[in-house]
Amino acid sequence: MNLKYILFLPIIEILLFILFGDFFGFFPVIFYIFITGIIGLILLKSGINPSNYKDIVANPKDWIYKKIAGLLLLIPGFASDLMGIMLLISSLRSMIWGIVPEKTKSYFYNH
Repeated sequence: MNLKYILFLPIIEILLFILFGDFFGFFPVIFYIFITGIIGLILLKSGINPSNYKDIVANPKDWIYKKIAGLLLLIPGFASDLMGIMLLISSLRSMIWGIVPEKTKSYFYNH
């Protein structure tokens, strides 16, 4: 993956902080960031019970999407929160998969 894409995300996050801060105000934006961080932490900390093994083995993608969504919600920012929410909604996951470059997809499929 190119380094310029990784460096571009914090710039987008800062711009969105400024835009949403001007539109909604400072305290609602900070409150939203704390709430999404708490939700992300809850999603990441949800453990695996022995009774859940059958569900995870039957459909491991849902468990992986839930953990990645929790990580994205834990990162403060609106773009990462939007991607995390999209991963939680199963009908929107194909949009996220469409963003992933073909080279990365082929790497995961071949290894």
